[in-house]
Amino acid sequence: MTLTTEHPPAQDAVAAAPVRANVAVLIAEQAAQRPLATAVIEQRTGRSITFGELARRVENVAFGFTQTGISNGARTILAVKPGIDFVVCVFALFRAGAVPVVVDPGMGRRSLLRCIAQAEPDALVGIPLAHALSLRYCGAFRTLKHRVTVGRRWLWGGATLRDLQVRAVTGSNPASTHWHDTAAILFTSGATGEPKGVVYHHGVFVEQVRMIRQAYNIQPGEVDCACFALFALFSVAMGVTVVLPDMDFSRPASADPARIAAAIADHKATMAFASPAVWRRLAPWLEANQRRLDTLRRVLIAGAAVPHATLAQLKPRIAEGGEIFTPYGATESLPLASIGATEVLGETRFDTCNGKGVCVGRPLPDVQVKVVQIVDGPVAALDETQDCAPGEVGEILVSSAVTTREYFRNFDADMRSKIRSAGFKPGLAGGTPALLWHRMGDAGWLDDKGRLWYCGRVSHTVWTEQGPLFPEQVEGVFNNHNAVSRSALVGIGDKGAQEPVIVVELHGGLPPGHDLKQRIENELLQMAGAHNLTRQVKRVLFHAGLPVDARHNAKIDREALAKWAVKQ
Repeated sequence: MTLTTEHPPAQDAVAAAPVRANVAVLIAEQAAQRPLATAVIEQRTGRSITFGELARRVENVAFGFTQTGISNGARTILAVKPGIDFVVCVFALFRAGAVPVVVDPGMGRRSLLRCIAQAEPDALVGIPLAHALSLRYCGAFRTLKHRVTVGRRWLWGGATLRDLQVRAVTGSNPASTHWHDTAAILFTSGATGEPKGVVYHHGVFVEQVRMIRQAYNIQPGEVDCACFALFALFSVAMGVTVVLPDMDFSRPASADPARIAAAIADHKATMAFASPAVWRRLAPWLEANQRRLDTLRRVLIAGAAVPHATLAQLKPRIAEGGEIFTPYGATESLPLASIGATEVLGETRFDTCNGKGVCVGRPLPDVQVKVVQIVDGPVAALDETQDCAPGEVGEILVSSAVTTREYFRNFDADMRSKIRSAGFKPGLAGGTPALLWHRMGDAGWLDDKGRLWYCGRVSHTVWTEQGPLFPEQVEGVFNNHNAVSRSALVGIGDKGAQEPVIVVELHGGLPPGHDLKQRIENELLQMAGAHNLTRQVKRVLFHAGLPVDARHNAKIDREALAKWAVKQ
């Protein structure tokens, strides 16, 4: 079976004829085509693995998982550090028909344990520390029946990954999973609310691989420096060699730019994926050291809006004719839209600086986008929404083959975030994308060129007596000041009568003295008064380092910032 040529059933298909799909088959396909090509390289350890060996390990481990009871929908907490073992375990779980549950440890212990308890896991595949924590916090792990240790096993029993890998298996078949069978549960980071478990089906993963490959013309045999472990899985599935640089993947903002540059240069990487936090360090380092990454033809930056200065610094430092892309989407629907730095620097950044928001580009083929009037609370059906006029800011809705259909055991979140069109039938290909829409929770608008503009999270909108102020629009004006590294709009008071406050992070942190601080504050208020959009802003606060999310270290934590602002 070649999954890359199969597509969801037509909208009038019936659930009685499900399409077979198991995303792990993509690894076997790549191994058949290029068995001796390198699949994964660990920069820190120097270890590497070919596609042929990767496929063998995946088959061996998947068989071992099945023998130990980790198969057929078994929800499995995956707590493995980025590396070869991580890639093996993920695809082996897919192949066994088990359901990896991925929770970001950066969300904090309380949220982490709450997510694990909600998932009611059947199994734990993880490093020794994860197993030790499962014994310490046994309440959250009360449903565990099976364990596999990646590393040295201590008192908790179960198999080790090494036990499963050395057991040679040939001729086994992947689990008989289908397009709409659950493949994984990925918890959101909780950066803008409570973490939620997003249910991924095998078909969503297969379509994501197809869409990403087509959108960026990614070819087998390329080399990807992946600074975000989950994206590395897509690259491997596309036949791309993945280089995992020497960095702490849980703290991308602390990445050493010299090491990232070395990983790209040493392995002649043709593409790289990282959050804005990584490129904010790497771009100025390349400029200061007069370094170019001549093999780097394609850069992907995602996780938050990317500063124009970062794009301008980085563009001359990659291969001539290369491009930097800033994909837009969410865990619930990715990818959605994309734009290149050439278009941003040459055109859209000027509108961003004048309060239009951040242009995230045109929706990808087969992705439908709507912008509708912002409403509080659930929306049961699409005919209850009202389309925004051209250029009017509203809430962004998306529908596509990669738009997930539900959250794990979270009916309230489903009601708040999913909208069914008339005639929606859950048994059809969810795949019936035109009949299911996801509320992104983002404010934005569509221009006359069909491009989508992002204006911030709906929940971060400041509702003043004069009307709504959208963060990315307001911040675009203040970020023009040459002393400002970034800014954040927050509201103080009750909705409908909030005071808009701009919190500013300067280059180098806080200003050294009162006089300089006063001068910058006066200049910012003069800038505010010169724009209709920002005239309501009468108060400026300075912050040494704006708080950011745990996953990408790039999204500003405006909830925490608003609480801080109240105390100033």
